[in-house]
Amino acid sequence: MGKLKIIYKNLPLKKALTITIVSSLFTAFLGAMVILLATRPSYYALAAKNPENPALHWHDFFAISTVGIYVCVVIIAGSYIFYRLKLSAPLKVLTEGIEQIAVDNLDFSVQYDAEDELGTLCRSFERMKNELQNNYKRIWRMTEERRKLGAAFAHDLRTPLTVLQGYTDFLEEYIPFPEKEDTKLLETNRMMAYYIKRLEDYVEVMNKIQKLEDTPVKIQTVSIDSFMKMLDDNIKLTAKEYGKDISVTNEANLQEVRGDISLIFRVLENVMRNAFRYSETKVFVRLYEQNHLLSFEMIDDGAGFSPEALEQALNPFYTSGQSGTSHLGLGLNICKILCEKHGGSISISNTPDSGARVQFSFLLEK
Repeated sequence: MGKLKIIYKNLPLKKALTITIVSSLFTAFLGAMVILLATRPSYYALAAKNPENPALHWHDFFAISTVGIYVCVVIIAGSYIFYRLKLSAPLKVLTEGIEQIAVDNLDFSVQYDAEDELGTLCRSFERMKNELQNNYKRIWRMTEERRKLGAAFAHDLRTPLTVLQGYTDFLEEYIPFPEKEDTKLLETNRMMAYYIKRLEDYVEVMNKIQKLEDTPVKIQTVSIDSFMKMLDDNIKLTAKEYGKDISVTNEANLQEVRGDISLIFRVLENVMRNAFRYSETKVFVRLYEQNHLLSFEMIDDGAGFSPEALEQALNPFYTSGQSGTSHLGLGLNICKILCEKHGGSISISNTPDSGARVQFSFLLEK
């Protein structure tokens, strides 16, 4: 019985409904024939005694009524079996899932293992819920990143604004007393121009980050040979610019690279320039493919990340103070945005020899 129940549960809805209707009609027909055959002897006995007996009419009425009630019971039972075995469980699962979504709770799972259309619907519902959950997480991360970016932006604006305010106060004091040194006025004007330019750079960077988040990923396909040729040319030019050495190891067992090539090289060049900036003499690059991700590992022979940098370097506007005061500290944060936009990620660490290691990846389109 249990095996038949499982087989029936996994039948397509149309086939299960057809079997239920045919079985119900056949059962009803057999039952009606049995009732009618069982009541015929008593009918004939009454008719033999008195053909005009009114009880004959009541006998037929009760016989037909019994047949009708029996047929109705069989149809209702068949409908209940169909609902109970085919509709009840998936409808309950889907209703509970919809109620959970209605109260903004996506931490649940839709479990219904039948192989019929409703099983397929439940699995599709589960995939939809997972995508919705991923989108919520993505929106939450974007909101959190924007909050951090806004906080960092506001924090870094305080310094140039404070300096500009100080120089403005100085000019207010200078105007009534023009006998003060002109060199001091020129120096003040130069510093104000510098900090105004820094404010302009901040605003430009904020616009750039917004454009990065709104720019679509443009997928294209290139052969691995063409990709490595572009990589080699890019690396050689950058290494020559910084006067450093670089070695590349290709461990990717790929025939082609399918993704946003421009975005990939933008991240690669940004990370590579950082590596050259902090390296002593050489940078090492390893290219590999894992879990359908095109991944890079870039290691330099410099001093590595400080403990503070390991925690903050991927955040916006973080600077270690080694790149000059004009450095806004957005390189790795922009790389993080681009990697995640392409379905990958970026992480930083130090090697056992204290060199800096940056690992970043991009999802390869199928």
